[in-house]
Amino acid sequence: MADFHFSPRPNRAAEIHWRPWEEAAFEEARTRDKPILLSISAVWCHWCHVMDETTYSDQRVIDLLNRDYVPVRVDNDLRPDINGRYNMGGWPTTAFLTPQGDILSGGTYLPADQMVGALVDIERFYHLRKPEVVARVLEAKKRTGAVVASSAGSLDAGLIDGVLQAVENAYDATYGGFGSAPKFPQVDALLLLAEQAAIRGRPELREMAVFTLRQMAAGGTYDQVEGGFYRYSTTQDWSVPHYEKMLEDHAGLVAALAATSESEILDRTTAYLDRVLRDARTGLYAGSQDADEHYYGLDAAGRAGLAAPYVDRRVYTSWNASLAIAYLEAAARLDRSDLGDAARKLLESLFERSYRAGGGLEHGEGVQGQLGDQVWGLLAAVRAYSAGLGTRWLDNARELAEHLETRYADARFGGYFDRAEGGDLGRLGERLKPLAENAVAALALFELDVLIGEPDAPYRSRGERALTSVAQLPPRLGIMAASFARAYDRYLRPPIKVTSSHPALVRAALAAYPYAVIEPGDAKRAVICIGTLCLAPVDSAEAVTAAITEQSHARS
Repeated sequence: MADFHFSPRPNRAAEIHWRPWEEAAFEEARTRDKPILLSISAVWCHWCHVMDETTYSDQRVIDLLNRDYVPVRVDNDLRPDINGRYNMGGWPTTAFLTPQGDILSGGTYLPADQMVGALVDIERFYHLRKPEVVARVLEAKKRTGAVVASSAGSLDAGLIDGVLQAVENAYDATYGGFGSAPKFPQVDALLLLAEQAAIRGRPELREMAVFTLRQMAAGGTYDQVEGGFYRYSTTQDWSVPHYEKMLEDHAGLVAALAATSESEILDRTTAYLDRVLRDARTGLYAGSQDADEHYYGLDAAGRAGLAAPYVDRRVYTSWNASLAIAYLEAAARLDRSDLGDAARKLLESLFERSYRAGGGLEHGEGVQGQLGDQVWGLLAAVRAYSAGLGTRWLDNARELAEHLETRYADARFGGYFDRAEGGDLGRLGERLKPLAENAVAALALFELDVLIGEPDAPYRSRGERALTSVAQLPPRLGIMAASFARAYDRYLRPPIKVTSSHPALVRAALAAYPYAVIEPGDAKRAVICIGTLCLAPVDSAEAVTAAITEQSHARS
């Protein structure tokens, strides 16, 4: 049971004969003709803990699972590919599968009595009505087989306007954020607003992002004692949170705080990250800190002397890479060299630990072949080179771009699948093409193309194909396609490269044009290139701003 994390409070969940997701578990299910009970949980998840303490501690459930099922337990953070195919609407996920890994039924949290009934009924249904089960499974497979093809479409500038309009329509002018309850930060929407405010000359868009971040930081969705954002609010006014703190969420929020120059909130937030989640020796960041309603409901005096909620010290590559990108952004935009130093140490440790030339980036704990790690690692390598951390990062970026194309690319429709082929147990053989990761890939490839500057380099066309491969999705997803709109807008507008290592000139360039690609260069001057046209060097922030503003407006 060392491979599994159960609730930190008393429970009997370990008495269930849990198996990891591996061939042996599926072989046992096939040999003994038993259905599989798949539990997808997370270290930080409150209701996963509750289910351990109640449902999975009920003697009836323990006996039924050990007798009639092959119970398999998966950690969501460790296996995003499994979660992407089996999640039933949240965590915990409770999925009932055939021995081949096809879905029979499922839900999220099930109380003990409901679970007992489901275990009995599904086991009986599976054995008594196998022909019907097989027919349902085959029909479901036919439907999923067309998903990749149906996501591909043509690119049209109206897609960006449509997503931006969806963000504006969803904006909550009273409390900030988007929609009602539950309310999530939607960091890509915040970043889209900040970028479009500068690109389109619409300051009111930036104010939407700023107001949202301030409302979140001033309310119950922020830990006013120890710092850090909780994962989301159960209420529209940000007052009642779900208390888990996620590195993944903080990476996006730090980027949004940097893009909107919200320095005070950024300082409090990075102080939490560096004090609680950072490993001082390696510079790497832990994945999450547990939800604990009792602890976080106390003031500073009440917390004194209590053990802080559990921190999951596992290191996930994609989350660390995205935090490094956010720290580099803050360093460049806000003159925060300390965050730049933290990002440098983080990336050096991360790539030493997880990267193998030609083999891509490991996700964590030995898990390989996840698209998210490759695309965030690629963008981190590009940004590390731009930040002046050395030419090795440009080499790493080139290698990762080739690894993406070799192991993840869809030769027919373009873009990238969410996992490399191999280890196709259950539904893992189904090819999924996530919009968000393809948008990150496109953004990274576009920036790499500008830095390489070779007319025959393939990166821009690969990025275009990544966006084309999911171009049918933005009208359906609306605000959830903000990452696509961010990447596609970069593609449509003139590429601007600023060659300089002068902090003030770099800050001026990014303030004037958030899509500017920075190349290390002269420490006293800046050379601005728009496409293939390079202007005379300039040596003041005012001159940088004037040149970029004139050229970007003239060519947009």
